[in-house]
Amino acid sequence: MATFTANAAQSTAVAKGNRTGLVAVTSFFSVQASLSIGTTIQMIKVPAGGCPVFIAVGTTSTGQQTLSVGDGINNARWLTHGTVSAAMGMIVGGTGLANSNVPAGAPYTYSTEDTLDIFVSLVSVTTLGGAYYMTAIISMDVQPTGTVVGLLGGVAG
Repeated sequence: MATFTANAAQSTAVAKGNRTGLVAVTSFFSVQASLSIGTTIQMIKVPAGGCPVFIAVGTTSTGQQTLSVGDGINNARWLTHGTVSAAMGMIVGGTGLANSNVPAGAPYTYSTEDTLDIFVSLVSVTTLGGAYYMTAIISMDVQPTGTVVGLLGGVAG
């Protein structure tokens, strides 16, 4: 159960986030060693206040794998046991889509900086080559329920 870190989640990488708007981040991790069940690959840093609104994951590895996509708190927050292989292209998870474990209308906003992670749940071969890819679009505009956005001292409306 090793943990690896991709290019966009390295300690020197800055979590990309504007004060408002959407930020798109793409990351890759080249597989250099055998992967086993329980391997975690940290792919993309999410800034405090960030809310992922789109996440896609894929691989160029020849073997078939079952992956979950989550973070440091819940390793399957965005995708639960999605099957990927080189021939499948990217699969989409999270934000209330049909293949996600997140109900529609329930976005998750990170209160502290974290990473979007790939968690290997099943591999068909012990040594895999290729790479993993992840693209995420992160919103910094999502407001917690009950927050009123308006003029200071005034009532929004």
